[in-house]
Amino acid sequence: MIEIRAMRDADAAGMHELHTKAVRQVCATLLESDVVEAWLYGRTPEGYLRAANDGGESFWVALADTDRIAGFASWRDNELMSLFVDPDSQGLGLGRRLFQACEEDAARKGAVITRLISTLNAQTFYETRGFQAGQRGYVEKRNMRIPHIEMRRV
Repeated sequence: MIEIRAMRDADAAGMHELHTKAVRQVCATLLESDVVEAWLYGRTPEGYLRAANDGGESFWVALADTDRIAGFASWRDNELMSLFVDPDSQGLGLGRRLFQACEEDAARKGAVITRLISTLNAQTFYETRGFQAGQRGYVEKRNMRIPHIEMRRV
C-alpha cells in the first residue's frame, strides 16, 4: 500500500537517498557519469529541510510499506520544483499521484502549477500532463553542464 503525505523533517535522509539513487540509475541513462556526479555533488538531507523551511517549497512523499520513501515531489509559487520516484517503484503510478498531490496543494493555496524544469528522461511524463517543451538549457556545476528542458502548461 502507498501513502502520499506531506513531508516531515524525519523524511529528509530517505529523500536524499532516493534522489541520489534515482539520478544515478534513471537520469544517468542519458548523461555521462561525471555529469551525474557533478549534479549530486554537495547534496545533503539538510538541503530538503532548508528548501521546505526557509525556501517556501511544499514537499510531498510517497511511502511504501508505511515507512520506506518511494518518491517525493515539491512545488513553490507556480513551479514544480522536483519529482523523483525510486527506480524500484516506477511504473506504479507514484509519479502521477505525487504530481496530483502538488497540484491539489497548490490549488488549496490559490496557486496553479504552470511551469517546471524537466530532466531529459521525464519530458514525456510531463507532456502527458499538459506541459509543452520549451527551451533546452543547463545548469553548470563543478564545470559540468547538467542539461534540462524548460516546460510550461498553457
